[in-house]
Amino acid sequence: MLINLDNEVHFKKVFTDVEVFKGFVKDVLGLDLEIDKVETEKSLSSQVGATNFKMDLFAEDTTNRTVVEIQKVDYDYTYRRFLHYFLGNLVDVQLNSGKLYKFNKDVYVIVVVTRAYQIAEKGGEPIKDDVLITDINPRTLEAEYRDMHDHKIVMLNTEFVNKSTPKAIRDWLDLIKESIHNPKSPNINLLNPAVARAAKIAENNNITPEEFYEANIQEMRKATLAINLEMGREEQREKTRQAEEKRKQAEGKRKQAEGKAKEAEGKAKEAQGKAKEAEVKAKEAEVKAKEAEGKAKEAEGKAKEAQGKAKEAQERVNQSILRALNRGKLTKAEIAEDFGVTLEYIEKIKR
Repeated sequence: MLINLDNEVHFKKVFTDVEVFKGFVKDVLGLDLEIDKVETEKSLSSQVGATNFKMDLFAEDTTNRTVVEIQKVDYDYTYRRFLHYFLGNLVDVQLNSGKLYKFNKDVYVIVVVTRAYQIAEKGGEPIKDDVLITDINPRTLEAEYRDMHDHKIVMLNTEFVNKSTPKAIRDWLDLIKESIHNPKSPNINLLNPAVARAAKIAENNNITPEEFYEANIQEMRKATLAINLEMGREEQREKTRQAEEKRKQAEGKRKQAEGKAKEAEGKAKEAQGKAKEAEVKAKEAEVKAKEAEGKAKEAEGKAKEAQGKAKEAQERVNQSILRALNRGKLTKAEIAEDFGVTLEYIEKIKR
C-alpha cells in the first residue's frame, strides 16, 4: 500500500531520495544530474523580494552548474507563486555570479500540481493542460525562438494526464495520482527503475511513527486550510452576491432615472412643439393683422380719394351755380331747383 504523495511530508520523504530525484529530473527535463543530496525548505542566499520564500526540494549540480527545484502544490495560485519563485532564483543567481547580470547556473523549477487549475487565460478560458513550460528565451516577429538560456519552469498536473502526455512524465504523474486515489493496488510502471524505487520508499510499512505523526499534522493543516479557503470563498461569494444585488439595484435606479429623463424629455419636446405651434399661429395672426391693416389703409385711401372726388364734384357744381348766377338769366329759385340745392346753399356759396 502506497502512502499519499499528495501529503507534503510523504512527498518530501520519497523525492529527497537522491536516486528518485535524479530519475524524476531525467524523465521531466532530460538532465543527468550529479548530486549527492537533496535539500528541503531551502531559502535563497540573497534578498530578492519582500518575502524570503522557501523551496520544497532543492538540489544543485555544481559540476554542470545546474539548480533544480521541485514544488508540490494543491491550491489555486500556483502559476503566479512559482513564477515569482523562478524569477527570484534567476535574480539570486545573477546577484551571486560575480559579474553584472551574468547567469553562471541554469535554473529549473518543476511544479507538481494535484488539483485542477483555477488559473485561466486572459480571455477567461480555463487551462486544462498536463504540461506547461515557461522559459525566458526571446523570439522574432516570425515566431522563431533564439536559444539563449536553458532556464525554465515545467508545471505538471496529475488531473490532466492524457494519451499524448510523454510516457516518462506520465509514469511519475501516475505514481502520484495512484497514491492518492488507488493506494492499495496502484497501476504504475515498475519497469521504470526510478519510479519503482520511489514506490518502494512510498510503501506504507516504510514510514516511521514520527513521519506518520507529521503527515497527520499536515493533513489537519490542509483540512483547516480547505475549510478556511471554503469559508473565504463563501464569504467572497456572498460579497459578490451583495455586490451583484447592489449593481442590479443601481441598474434599476439608473433605468428608472433614464425613463423619467426620457419622459421629461418627451414632455419638453411636446411643450416645445406646442410653443412652436403657438408661434406659428401668432405669426399667422400677425400676417392677417398686417393684411387687415393693409386693407384698412387701402380702404382709407379709397375713402379719401372718393372724398376728394366728391369735393371736386361739389366744387364743379358750385362753380356752375356761380356761373349761372353771374349770367343772370335764371332766378336763384330756378338755379336751386336745377341743381337740387337750397336757396340757403346758393346764398352760402355766393358769399
